[in-house]
Amino acid sequence: MKKFIIYIDEKVCKGCGLCIFYCPKDILKLADNMNEKGYNVAEVVNLGDCIGCRLCDNACPDFAIYVDEDNEEKS
Repeated sequence: MKKFIIYIDEKVCKGCGLCIFYCPKDILKLADNMNEKGYNVAEVVNLGDCIGCRLCDNACPDFAIYVDEDNEEKS
């Protein structure tokens, strides 16, 4: 099973919640802490459940979130 990494640029995220709304697996939530602009940004809470659909990535109007395959080889 493929694993994924979700990158969130906290400096760009404005906490609109579109990524959270469109995620079918409830991977994301708004953080309790704020970024330097005063927004509660998105954060990953259930990364292991991510199916890599990239709906969060596509929904973000500010390109603050990016989903990629985890290509880390385990030995």
